[in-house]
Amino acid sequence: MFKTYFTLAFRNIWKRKATSAINIVGLGVGLACCALVFLYFQHELSFDKGFNNADDIYRVTSTFKDGGQAPTVGLPYAKYLKSEIPEVIDVARMDPTMGSVIMEVQGAENPIPYVQDSGYWVDPNFFDLLSFHFLYGNSKTAFAAPNTIVLSQSLATKLFKNVYPIGKTLKVGTVIYTISGVFKEDFLNHIQADFFASNNSDVVRQLMGNNNSWVVNDNFYTYVRLKHNANIPHVVAELNAYLQRHAGDELKSHSDHITNSLQPLKEIHLNSAEFVDYLAYKQGNIKYLYVLASIALVILLLACINYMNLSTAQALSRAREVGVRRVLGAEKRVIRYQFLIETTMIGFCALIASAILAFLFLPVFNQLTGQTLSFFAPENVSLIFWMMLVTIITGLLAGVYPAFNLSAFNPIQVLKGKITDSPGKLNIRKLLIVSQFVLSTCLIFATVVIWDQLHFMLNTKPGFDQDQQLVLNLTGDQAQRNSAVLSRLLAANTNFKSVTAATAPLVSGDMNLYASKKTIADKQIVFFDYTDANYLKTMGLQLIAGRNLDQESFTNTNTQEDMELHDFGKQVILNEEAAKQLGFDPYKAVGNYVSHLHDGIVYNYQVVGVVKNYHYFTMHAAIGPCAIMNVNPIRCTTIIAKVDGKHAEAAIRYASEQWKKLNPDTPFAYGFLDDIFQADYTQDRRQQQMMGIFSALAIFISCLGLLGLITYSVTQKMREIAVRKVIGASVQNIVMLFYRQYFRLIIIANVIALPLAWYFMHGWLADFPYRISISWWMFLISVLSGIVVTFCTIAFKTIKAANSNPVDSLRAE
Repeated sequence: MFKTYFTLAFRNIWKRKATSAINIVGLGVGLACCALVFLYFQHELSFDKGFNNADDIYRVTSTFKDGGQAPTVGLPYAKYLKSEIPEVIDVARMDPTMGSVIMEVQGAENPIPYVQDSGYWVDPNFFDLLSFHFLYGNSKTAFAAPNTIVLSQSLATKLFKNVYPIGKTLKVGTVIYTISGVFKEDFLNHIQADFFASNNSDVVRQLMGNNNSWVVNDNFYTYVRLKHNANIPHVVAELNAYLQRHAGDELKSHSDHITNSLQPLKEIHLNSAEFVDYLAYKQGNIKYLYVLASIALVILLLACINYMNLSTAQALSRAREVGVRRVLGAEKRVIRYQFLIETTMIGFCALIASAILAFLFLPVFNQLTGQTLSFFAPENVSLIFWMMLVTIITGLLAGVYPAFNLSAFNPIQVLKGKITDSPGKLNIRKLLIVSQFVLSTCLIFATVVIWDQLHFMLNTKPGFDQDQQLVLNLTGDQAQRNSAVLSRLLAANTNFKSVTAATAPLVSGDMNLYASKKTIADKQIVFFDYTDANYLKTMGLQLIAGRNLDQESFTNTNTQEDMELHDFGKQVILNEEAAKQLGFDPYKAVGNYVSHLHDGIVYNYQVVGVVKNYHYFTMHAAIGPCAIMNVNPIRCTTIIAKVDGKHAEAAIRYASEQWKKLNPDTPFAYGFLDDIFQADYTQDRRQQQMMGIFSALAIFISCLGLLGLITYSVTQKMREIAVRKVIGASVQNIVMLFYRQYFRLIIIANVIALPLAWYFMHGWLADFPYRISISWWMFLISVLSGIVVTFCTIAFKTIKAANSNPVDSLRAE
């Protein structure tokens, strides 16, 4: 029996090649979208699953007095955790604060210095807690000795090619390290490190020894492994009691309040959007994942609806077949099985088509998502199973309505040629078309809003001059010590309009400040950039009160000394927001003093100027308090140079030549400030492009569905069309006859879709502190898109019918 079902199904599919092709393409596109999104889902959800005991490992997080959050704690925090909290089996710290470092192989002929910016200094027991798999060396003893380093497999290959690296030495910064291991990159993890170095090493050991604060400089990632099935709320309560025991007095002296919590290891990658930290640029976003998944499901749903419409549109051509089979004794369930098997066969043909489409468009999808996804990655072994399951479910769901609808025809009426559609059945098909265009209109509206919001963010002036700003990265001790000399050489060259040195292009850290006339209880977190006196001119910042910083001189040459004690100036420039939060009138703040408590010493700084607010972060964040202060040039890690746009190449060439003379052991690395600033909008651009592409697919599939309903209607009304032509109706009259009917459906779809789309996009925009308003033209574009596409689709089918010979339709009358 089933062989007969499959034979008949194949014949029917082959007989109706055009309809079958449209069905297969529609479902294939939907399944291909699901396959690609499945790859992305699997990739993002597989982070950190390769670690042993991953379910029992957590990262300690902090919530501050002002509501801010960080996935880090102070350096001493880990010291007593194992001994005082019974649930803690192990604890390890990771220090991300070293930033970019110069790495050079020792003993090599003509060694090449490399800049590495994903290296971290960790506790000796780090690999006991986070079990990276070692290619060479032993994870248990990798950090048994001081001054040891473990490289990633890719970095080891880059430095040593095929040479066995264990025992080789590297100069990292100013310290010589011995390579004690190489770890595999065989599973995804949220750290994505190039190397790990022992914090029991020269320089780092001294820095850690001088850091005894639980509150200040709380930039250390701390991971804990708990006993299996530990009571997490109870452990969190213990952590906060632990913090109060050891840091209560320090918190009180700083008028601070910190609470700790635990973040599961497996949730770090996708659930860290609220943190602004050293690893933030490596993390994903669960919201973005949900958006992709929702769109893929919408595309698949549209394809299913499209199949239903196309199947019912062909009902008349199959009605006689159903009637004959019913008269010959076929039961309704047999006919339903037949149609469901046909649907499933079309589904599997669509599965093959989706595999081809997915392979073809995977490079494009990788470009859109910024990933390097592969169907053959270990985490995707279950893809075939899930896609087959989705195909079967999709085929059955898409085929249920056509199967029950076609099997319900009255055989006598069918054989008499008097089959008609009941209003209820017609309304179901219209409902499906309305549903398609509701979804499509929502996607179009969302795309328009997203495009306009991103255009607004990219084109709004940030409040500083970001054009033609050459940024030189002063990586390493050599480049930092020569920063003042290099700045003077560049400033003397006519290709440069202005030059400044700073600890970062825009923001490098923060301090707790309070007005000197108030108490520490009134302190505010203020972001800082530490610079020279040319910063305001070079960056184009606008003073609204006061003057620029004086050029101060510094005598300290030892970067291991306390920075605030030896290397800060005595003056400060605030932005408007900082002046307000500190209790000053921005136009009258000049001459006042602000204070900062550090290591038990209160430092006072004179406010000499106030600048107009500017966006030192992207427009995803509201402008907060920010300040600028003089700093010793040996602390600067960046030179920003305003270049003459007509001579940019000459400026870069001159900078490179001077760099090589001053810093022969340090690679020359540069960029432009606008590129650096705009890079933070990469995720937004990807979301924008993705929405545009998926909206186009949604419209395409909706048009196929509409084409199905038009085909059905035209087939039923061929005699009516012929009669109208005989009595003088024009092609335009006939097209408008159909268009008026479906124009109502589009209007109904827009009436439903636009309020829904406004509601969801209004909520989406609420996450932006600086946002567009949803305007009337966005609604107009969404409505006109539906109307124009509908008219073109209807015209395509009805013009052909209107131009047909009426004799062919009236011959039997």
